[in-house]
Amino acid sequence: MRRLKLAAPLLLITLVAFALPTAVLGGEGKTNEPGSITGNVYCDKDKNGVCDCEEGGIKDVQVKIFTEHCGGTALQAIATDEKGNFAFESFEPGTYYVLVDLVYVCGGRVPTTKNCRQVTLAAGETVTLPAFGYSEFGQ
Repeated sequence: MRRLKLAAPLLLITLVAFALPTAVLGGEGKTNEPGSITGNVYCDKDKNGVCDCEEGGIKDVQVKIFTEHCGGTALQAIATDEKGNFAFESFEPGTYYVLVDLVYVCGGRVPTTKNCRQVTLAAGETVTLPAFGYSEFGQ
């Protein structure tokens, strides 16, 4: 009878000892592995809020990332590449806000989609946001 009473706590200690390194010390499911947020800024020629194949990206548009809301002090600001793509890399898991800075979209362009997007980033995840659309100049 005494052997049974000792065996249960010993089994529990063994299970915890093997599970702990994986869950806490860096095995699968790391809770703070950095992730990335990617997206695109495009010229929405037909102003329907949907990025169609023939609608090209807008180069050199500034995109900012925030922790609280779309405004205040940005964690980082980057410019879109020649295809309108951007990527915020190596961010801790959490909730972020991505904003296309309208000052840098160039005068005369009007948003056809949301200008600010909230995103929740999980450990090691890459989130691709829906594209940010803007009308052509003067439209």
